[in-house]
Amino acid sequence: MGATSGLVVGGGAAAVRDPGLVRVRRGAYVGREHWDGLGDDERYLLVVQATAAVATGEPLVSHWSAAAVWGLPTVGRPDERVHVTVPAAPGGRSARGIVRHTRSGTPSEGVAGGLRVTSVARTVVDLARVGGLASGLVAADAALRAGMTSSDELAREVAAVGSGRGALAARALARLADGACESPGESLSRARMHEHGLPAPVLQHELFDDRGFVARVDFWWPDCGVVGEFDGKVKYGGARGDALWREKLREDRLRALVRAVARWTWQDAMRGGPMVDTLHRAGLRPTPRTPPTGPADC
Repeated sequence: MGATSGLVVGGGAAAVRDPGLVRVRRGAYVGREHWDGLGDDERYLLVVQATAAVATGEPLVSHWSAAAVWGLPTVGRPDERVHVTVPAAPGGRSARGIVRHTRSGTPSEGVAGGLRVTSVARTVVDLARVGGLASGLVAADAALRAGMTSSDELAREVAAVGSGRGALAARALARLADGACESPGESLSRARMHEHGLPAPVLQHELFDDRGFVARVDFWWPDCGVVGEFDGKVKYGGARGDALWREKLREDRLRALVRAVARWTWQDAMRGGPMVDTLHRAGLRPTPRTPPTGPADC
């Protein structure tokens, strides 16, 4: 038997019968106590690790599975299956618990957590191509913010995948990805703004009045005098975060400076429509779309 990340690989019938083990993948087990202490994302990562551990050869982990290995936030993962990328070949099919994606171009790759994975840039581009702009942008903004990739690397990966499936979403990702976005909820919100044709906001703008600093807002549309705030306490942690959160609730000073303040929740942004309705009521209107080959269209 071998072990990795708490996994027990092998063990045969003895492992199957052991009540202290949970089967993660056929031929790979983990201690029940360890499993019970994991969250959903941690369990999914363990499934990815188990799948790679028992695979024949060394699979190229990709898409949502690669994002899990890199530690990137994601939205829209369709299920708990493991995603790998394989060369184009006749007869290749996805097996139970595994989704096989055919390569588009030559994907850049690396090693993370002891696994062979698509590079961070290729991973987020693949997420946009397969899962849509929101799936890619949430991961891409976080990757840029953490210095795990660059805008140039994203552009190279978009060029490498060409004009196949999801090319429009991939190109939009390369234009929109911005490390100034501070949370997955804000990234999700920006994706919805783009999808609904709303003008692009200024990110993390600081507002002052005659008394000094008022607030650093998530989104700011100076031409309209509109502030947008994603209401998720995820970015308001720690002592400074608590102070920012209290300041956020003191909207008398903020509203004296701007035309309107629009707020929405994760659920609003996930559905899209409720968030957009809130912004419409605040005074934002869609901007004309430009051709896909032209400049940024939001």
